[in-house]
Amino acid sequence: VTGASAGIGRATAELFCREGAKVVAVARREERLKELAEECKDLPGELVWYAGDVGDPAAAVGMVKKAVETFGRLDVAVNCAGVMDDNTAIADMSDEMLEKTFRINTFGLMYGLREECKQYLAQGDGGVIVNICSVGATHQTAGAAYCASKGAVLAATKNTAFMYMEEGIRCNALSPGGVVTDIPLVMPPE
Repeated sequence: VTGASAGIGRATAELFCREGAKVVAVARREERLKELAEECKDLPGELVWYAGDVGDPAAAVGMVKKAVETFGRLDVAVNCAGVMDDNTAIADMSDEMLEKTFRINTFGLMYGLREECKQYLAQGDGGVIVNICSVGATHQTAGAAYCASKGAVLAATKNTAFMYMEEGIRCNALSPGGVVTDIPLVMPPE
């Protein structure tokens, strides 16, 4: 589960562990991953953490490797890491905001998808991928960078589902609306 240090990713990792799953929690903030691991230590599942920035392709390789080395295989991947833009329209959007948003939301997710599919193909018995998208992929709920990045997530999900359906790899996107996480706290009040 990427983005496991906060919000939807953290709740997902905890719920999987509560249900008895073996979980690799992935995020940049090591201290928050350690807190999550401590909170989950008495749950029926098992949670280990991997600190890495999903915007770095090496993190995708490392997180899948951690899952396989720790638990022997990969069965379910949840690509949840994401950032919000500053709610600006395209004419006012900075290069920095565009690059940051796509680096995490789109490229980070696609690096994960690539490594997850490689692992599922190597295992030879399929697998499940859940990409956390957003209503922003189809409705204008934020700025241009965020909505475009989530539109790309939706397209990548559909393509992955189509390309690997014969190999038993199921790939779906969940598109939540507004969720009270750390993200709205950094958005402009308007």
